[in-house]
Amino acid sequence: MIEEVRQFINKNIPPSSTIIVGLSGGADSVGLLAALIGSGANCVAAHCNFHLRGKESDRDMDHCISLCKRLEVPLIIKHFDVPARQAATSESLEMACRSLRYDWWNDLINDGKGDFIAVGHHREDNVETFFLNLLRGSGINGLKGMLPVNGNIIRPLLNISRKNIERFVTDKGLSWVDDHTNFENEYKRNRLRNIILPELERQFPGATDAMVKSIGILRDNYSLYRSAICDKAAEYIRDNGDIDVSGIVRAERYYQTMLYELLAPKGFTSSQVDNIMRCVDGSSPGSFSGQIFSTPTSRFILERGILSEYRERADIPEIRFCNLSSSPLSVTTLTKDEFLSLKKRGLLSAKSIYLDSDALSGNPEWSLRTWHTGDRLYPFGMKGSRLVSDIFKDLKLSQTEKESTLLLFRDKELIWIVGIRASRHFCVTEKTRSVIRISML
Repeated sequence: MIEEVRQFINKNIPPSSTIIVGLSGGADSVGLLAALIGSGANCVAAHCNFHLRGKESDRDMDHCISLCKRLEVPLIIKHFDVPARQAATSESLEMACRSLRYDWWNDLINDGKGDFIAVGHHREDNVETFFLNLLRGSGINGLKGMLPVNGNIIRPLLNISRKNIERFVTDKGLSWVDDHTNFENEYKRNRLRNIILPELERQFPGATDAMVKSIGILRDNYSLYRSAICDKAAEYIRDNGDIDVSGIVRAERYYQTMLYELLAPKGFTSSQVDNIMRCVDGSSPGSFSGQIFSTPTSRFILERGILSEYRERADIPEIRFCNLSSSPLSVTTLTKDEFLSLKKRGLLSAKSIYLDSDALSGNPEWSLRTWHTGDRLYPFGMKGSRLVSDIFKDLKLSQTEKESTLLLFRDKELIWIVGIRASRHFCVTEKTRSVIRISML
């Protein structure tokens, strides 16, 4: 087994890397640690004490301490409050432990304690994972099982049977501890391990070997499948990372599969992908542009068929000015002839608004803020008024663009949607004597 692990490390791990070994005290993790040390790898052991099994939890920890002293391996121990995690996240017991474990391991890498995390998953674990995903209705992504290398997670024992691991540990004169919950059939994985798969092997001798072979084939198929998906999807991913969902739905025959494969790595669930498609094709009664989708790591917004990461804008408070010469605005005075000359030469700036200087009469209060629902403009060159939201809609502004656009008010009258539209109030006419130019810096 040491030679198999050595070959795995030489193939997948850069020289001089430090490997953090998840050490529970069970046969798999003990065998993993011993085989890695025997292969010459530089290791640090990491033990999680979840305090869920009373004295048995402390027994496991003590066994890890004794083992690491014997093998002369540094050991890091972390104590966890699992109920507190569940109260905060509503996760199941199993998921809470998994999240705590992997979060801590990644923290160890970020703190420079190691470069990779090695876990003791073996051949039978992979078969169990295959069946669990099959029974959930998974596609090829789930049926491929666990990967030997997945980012900074490595599984050197994935092709080795539990029986061979136990034999290796025994031959090395080492021992392990058993978690009694592994023999209880409350969890689905345990029922597969203890009841279904042994019976399947009895009824169909060699079934496990055949399933391992199938998983290997599916893993290779998945690599080819992912490559094809990524090549095809590149047509719909913009330079800024935005995804043209409507383009995929319109043009691709298997658009649902493509969308799921694109979005699942970002943390989207299959139900969220279904909701996105319903929003795009209009089949969802509650669909609307600007819908937000949250994943465990980020938030995304769907607007007019484009899915992009939602960037929280800084909250821009209402800013009031006694005059227009304070940042971020500036004001200059032009003669009417200067204004007409600029207009004739096409030099009026879109970043400025030009008003009759009477706009300054009466010492008005000027304010600058973002859009509020119900804001209304009396547009220059038009009769009547329009809601700012309708103007935004006509211009097809994204939600982020809407939220970052500023409005300039004179007293309580909207004068300018900055850089977009001006009001007809105080527009320059034949009676105008002088002009003020208000610019956004």
